[in-house]
Amino acid sequence: MAAEMTRPLPVRAESKTLLALEERMRSYLDERLQVRTRFASLGQTRALLLSPADRDRAKGLVIDEHASAAERVYLYVHVAAHIALGHNTSLVTIVEAEDAEPVDEMKHELAERLARSMWWRSAAGDVASSLPAARTSRVLRSLLSRSASRALLRWLLLAMRAFAYRSGIVRTLDRSPATAWLGQALCVAAVVSAAPQLASGRR
Repeated sequence: MAAEMTRPLPVRAESKTLLALEERMRSYLDERLQVRTRFASLGQTRALLLSPADRDRAKGLVIDEHASAAERVYLYVHVAAHIALGHNTSLVTIVEAEDAEPVDEMKHELAERLARSMWWRSAAGDVASSLPAARTSRVLRSLLSRSASRALLRWLLLAMRAFAYRSGIVRTLDRSPATAWLGQALCVAAVVSAAPQLASGRR
């Protein structure tokens, strides 16, 4: 199992901006919350958060190796919310899966609410403060809040990025606010598409 958990993630085509965000967030969990992340084949389970009996020891986060970068970003925010709410008591394993136990539903719902708040920076959002321009856009948030417009927006953003690269405009506008916003918007759209709960804002 140990060897399985430490093998590298499979290579897939992912946004470099999104991968950079994912790496920053994984480092945040490690440095600030003492969460060590590993990857393994978990089947239908998305992630496991294991808390040791000794609180001075690092916690272990195991994520399914087939999860996309957008899904991993969502899981990092969600796990940070669980920890902030004190759900990671000693010797407790928090399981992120579609068929969660009924006894855990309330904890997951509370974590979802806090995760949304952290992602959209309406509360203490230090863990997810890497994309302020796109995340604070009311227009973007409104479009992401509905499944139909969310799919259309992601297609439009991808088309805009493809046009920018093919036309050469991206080289002219290198490091400009417009290209930075486009990259951020694509990241936000990808994460919210992977976890629609983040589109609904605070309840």
